[in-house]
Amino acid sequence: MFTGTTPPEVKLLLQDLMKGVKGKDVFIGCSGNYTTDKIMSAMGYTVHSNDVSLYSKLISDLLLDTNTDIEVVNPELRMVFDTWDDTKYKKLIQVMFAMRVSNFHQRKNDYQEEMFNAFIEQSKVYYHNTISKIEKGALNFNIKSFYYGDFLDFLKMKRGKGVGISFPPTYKGGYEKMFGYVEESFKYEHSSYNIFDPKEGGVIFKELLDSDENIIYSDKHFDILENYLVGKIRLGTNKNPLFAYSSLRTNNHYYIERDKYVKPSRIHILPVDYQFTIETVITVRPCTVNDVNYYKAFYMANKVNYTTGGDFGLVFMADGMAFGFTSFIKQLSTLSQIFMQSDFVVNSETQRLSKLLIMLVKSHDVRRLIARKMYNYYDGVKTTVYTTSPVSMKYRGVFNLERRDEGKLMYSSDFTENSLNELYALWIRKYKK
Repeated sequence: MFTGTTPPEVKLLLQDLMKGVKGKDVFIGCSGNYTTDKIMSAMGYTVHSNDVSLYSKLISDLLLDTNTDIEVVNPELRMVFDTWDDTKYKKLIQVMFAMRVSNFHQRKNDYQEEMFNAFIEQSKVYYHNTISKIEKGALNFNIKSFYYGDFLDFLKMKRGKGVGISFPPTYKGGYEKMFGYVEESFKYEHSSYNIFDPKEGGVIFKELLDSDENIIYSDKHFDILENYLVGKIRLGTNKNPLFAYSSLRTNNHYYIERDKYVKPSRIHILPVDYQFTIETVITVRPCTVNDVNYYKAFYMANKVNYTTGGDFGLVFMADGMAFGFTSFIKQLSTLSQIFMQSDFVVNSETQRLSKLLIMLVKSHDVRRLIARKMYNYYDGVKTTVYTTSPVSMKYRGVFNLERRDEGKLMYSSDFTENSLNELYALWIRKYKK
């Protein structure tokens, strides 16, 4: 079901597709809960949003300081809302509350009856908790404008003005079925739009992709769009895969598959637009191999073998947010050198961030963490780089090239006596512009 929520795999693929696009406005069709809008805003783009739902319209009112008149016509809900204090968030949270109880309002059985009554009894708590969450930063992003109408009209009107991104409804009449209770409960000025049938998406999307720069996501594969297919994301058992179609000029292609044995990581990732400065606090700590494997498919190159081995991992952080991961395996190590099975950084506007990561790996802080875990005080670290190039620009100047084999390079380096802070300061001087 389409809920306007973008899966994390799509977020990261989208960041990678867009990171080379400079100086263009971005037009988000079907903004939903504004996940994509937040990503594009954080990347520095001027964002223009769009949707047909009252929920999304009320969020845009808060972001743009505009107003939408609504009247609560459901007497049961009106009695609840009359007990709430008047705040600038009240209209939005009224709609959110209606969406929350919509699955139980018919009270067809004892469970639905109990759930509906519980929500009504706790409505004031919900109201104030939601205000608190919003004020903690849920709406801390910028949009330039909001188009309250059909996403196809929106994307066609922007032709030539920037990049369009859209994740349209995945079944016909999805909006009407999902927001039916909201429609019955509020009186307001509705947007104008046509019912979108995803079965006809191939022809419609082709027109958008042929004529302009657009990125479209769908849970359907369209043969007619094969030339525009840049990514496939398998979300797991009994879930339709997602297909990414793009007319942006790129040589990148993506295939991401959720490993059913890998649980989502709780580690917080560094924002794309984070700025590294001399005041940045760099830290490293152990993490599970699951954490490394979870993010590995998002950030490592397609040609890398995504095996789930490794004995332990490390996460490298800037001001408490992860910017890089490494994993190590004892089986491929020697008594003097530990084998680094993987190392990668997150998507970032910062240049040479991967160079920072492998510089920090050589620190005595990392050496001590490895010694505590592996019960061996290694002299150095080695790794394999899979490439047909004669050298790896990432490792060049930091690690030593030991040998070249067909399709791969072997690099190694001794640990240093330098701390994380000393190596970070060196990176700032040498590589940070």
